[in-house]
Amino acid sequence: MTFAKFLPVAGSVGLLAALWVTIGSAYALVLWVPFLSWALVFGAGAGKLSRIPKEIIGLVGGTLFGALVVYLLPTATSMVGATLGLPALVFLAGTIIVLLELTNWFELAPAYFFSFAGFFAYLFGGFAGEAGMTVSSVAMYLALLLTGTGLGAATVLIRTFLLNAMKVPADQRQTIFDRERR
Repeated sequence: MTFAKFLPVAGSVGLLAALWVTIGSAYALVLWVPFLSWALVFGAGAGKLSRIPKEIIGLVGGTLFGALVVYLLPTATSMVGATLGLPALVFLAGTIIVLLELTNWFELAPAYFFSFAGFFAYLFGGFAGEAGMTVSSVAMYLALLLTGTGLGAATVLIRTFLLNAMKVPADQRQTIFDRERR
């Protein structure tokens, strides 16, 4: 794809990002979380809107795994000790997430791992607030992830609209990223 034809697509992504940062800042939201799931629409979902339901399932699942690890950590450390408690729980979560790859609806492991890891950064980075892990902090984290998924879907739709409006043939719409996905 030529620079001139791709520039409007890149500009629309920049505009969406700036819009998100403006709105998120105005409401004192955690700005970085939506970028995880926004990128995931393309990284794991290949920019296909049909993959978004599986992404959402994975984002919710990964967040729930993260919350369960935090919730079960005191029990695990009392059972196996402080050194092994967290690794044992992460082992179980990671094993289950990868085994879910054998299913149809729950198979998008990158979504689980993105949200799982992001949840710990959100919680232990102090972004969940002073109360730490609460139902509302977990719900806010999920809302931020879903915001990013919405931005990803908007990006797909805007890209398609712009390339159709410029009459770019389907075989000329690929970027290096698209070719490397195969």
